[in-house]
Amino acid sequence: MEAFPLDPLKAYKIAFIGLSNGTHRFTFDVGPDFFACFESPDIGQSAIHLDVSMEKENNMLVFDFDFGGWVELVCGRCLDGFKAPVNHQHRLYVKFGEVHDEQSEEVVIIPHTESHVDLAQYVYEFIHLELPLQAVHPDDAPGVPGCDPDMLRRMKEHEPPRAGEKDGPGDDSPFGALRKLRFDEDN
Repeated sequence: MEAFPLDPLKAYKIAFIGLSNGTHRFTFDVGPDFFACFESPDIGQSAIHLDVSMEKENNMLVFDFDFGGWVELVCGRCLDGFKAPVNHQHRLYVKFGEVHDEQSEEVVIIPHTESHVDLAQYVYEFIHLELPLQAVHPDDAPGVPGCDPDMLRRMKEHEPPRAGEKDGPGDDSPFGALRKLRFDEDN
């Protein structure tokens, strides 16, 4: 008989019914099994420690997220993997109302009948919000790119000429032919 696989997202469902008003703390280790649940091609390996503080009040919950660690991304320049740091904080307000509604990125309304808050989607989004728009290896201290030097050399060999440079000995580019044209205003 096969055992059912454990749900890696189950731990992110926080039960708040029965908890006293005040501060409650939760910790999570966000790893590859978490991201595998989200069809996330951007992130390879990861090691993120997450501390969540929940302040329970009579009419709302306030969650403070504190992320620390790294995710592996693919460099958009050399296609090699690198570890991008993940160190940031976010706050989420969960209020109670009649129906589920997301008023903004920070404010969510859930029905009074709910007993749990599922933080998994918020954790996923908060991490992705902090990823760089263009994932490239960071430069080292003297400003040398952290990319694979062999790949950078290969890219340089296939780089098109810049404006004003000749394409080659014959300058066979379309712009080379246009440069040869002379316009006489006397005609």
